[in-house]
Amino acid sequence: MRSTLMPAPFVLPNLSDEVLTAKFFRALGDPTRLRILQLVLDEEKNVTQLVQLTGSPQGRVSSHLACLRWCGYVTTRREGRRVYYRVADPRVRELLAVVASLVRDHTDRIRSCTLIDRRARRTRTRRQRPRTV
Repeated sequence: MRSTLMPAPFVLPNLSDEVLTAKFFRALGDPTRLRILQLVLDEEKNVTQLVQLTGSPQGRVSSHLACLRWCGYVTTRREGRRVYYRVADPRVRELLAVVASLVRDHTDRIRSCTLIDRRARRTRTRRQRPRTV
């Protein structure tokens, strides 16, 4: 049972602590990634299991897993052709518990925040527009 922590493919120099922290939290900024993380907290799972449990396509689940793996949230173990994912650091459980508590305490305020949704919608719209040559 060997754990594989992926080395970073490259390192961007001179990023401030604030930028690094924002990138760290951005990895949690997708509901599917959060769901995957919750699913592998107690028991490791492979991609097939995560596809079934999330209802997301295999390619999307794999992309989310790659993000979570690069950011250090999950690690892997290979068994034959299957790769199993689990939480890499026990502090992730604590982080998710604190976040869940904060969300419960501030649900109405978070719901009423439209700025984040507007920015995400604008970014998606820009990406979806056909390019003119």
